[in-house]
Amino acid sequence: MGRVRRYAMGYVLIAPALLAAVVFLFLPMVVSAYWSFTEFNGIRPPRWVGLDNYLDLFGNPRFLRSLQNTVFFVTFGMGIGPVLGLASALLLNRARFLQGLFRTAYFLPVMTSLTVVGTIWKMMLNEQGLLNSLLGFFALPGHRWLTDPTTALPSVVAASIWQGFGFETVVFLAALQSIPREYYDAAKVDGAAAGALLRHITLPALRPTIVFVYVIGIIGSFQVFDQVFVMTNGGPVQATRTLVFHLYDRFNSQDLGQASAVAYVLLAILATLSYVQIRLSERGA
Repeated sequence: MGRVRRYAMGYVLIAPALLAAVVFLFLPMVVSAYWSFTEFNGIRPPRWVGLDNYLDLFGNPRFLRSLQNTVFFVTFGMGIGPVLGLASALLLNRARFLQGLFRTAYFLPVMTSLTVVGTIWKMMLNEQGLLNSLLGFFALPGHRWLTDPTTALPSVVAASIWQGFGFETVVFLAALQSIPREYYDAAKVDGAAAGALLRHITLPALRPTIVFVYVIGIIGSFQVFDQVFVMTNGGPVQATRTLVFHLYDRFNSQDLGQASAVAYVLLAILATLSYVQIRLSERGA
């Protein structure tokens, strides 16, 4: 009882946040988990169907196409974005002049709404947009970037990389500036070249940051929706349909049972990938 009195103020302070998490996060998760095993349209009472929603998903061509598109988005977005972020952070770490200005400029797109970013890129990539105008200036043919199934998804990926790599730049730059300079000075005295410094000092020191960036980035990439909705609305011919867009479509069609099943499939994928990344990082360390 004395211990409870001692920490009573702490419990009082965290109670509102804990209550909000229970009401707005954990309870909806439990209800959604139940719905995923039912046939439910939000009007009639749920009807228990067991695993039928999950089995139907993996026989549904639209869901499989959504999964394929999402894997493409994650693979190329996370294959390019963090590399660009690390490269720009390395350059900024060497340039002391106007570093704050450049850091702000890189981070500005991150603070911009995804809807605004999607709208800007949609305007740039339409038939009369800036990109086709530049190609025309150099006597090169234009292209229907967002209405061609072969280029629509890469275009959305490009917009997302541009919007997000400033975050990775700032995170990597902060991590680089926390590495003690003595390590580099000692290595240079021993005759280490720039490549050896990067391989044996910089990258090992950045390992926790790299894991953080990839875990957060993969979770965000699997949840991509805003850019797709604004730029292509899932088209053309489902070429940019993603898992969260498929989930939105199921909810919009009042198929709440299958929508909840999609949400839990996505949760399972993210939990598995995050666990694997963290375990690989710990083993590497």
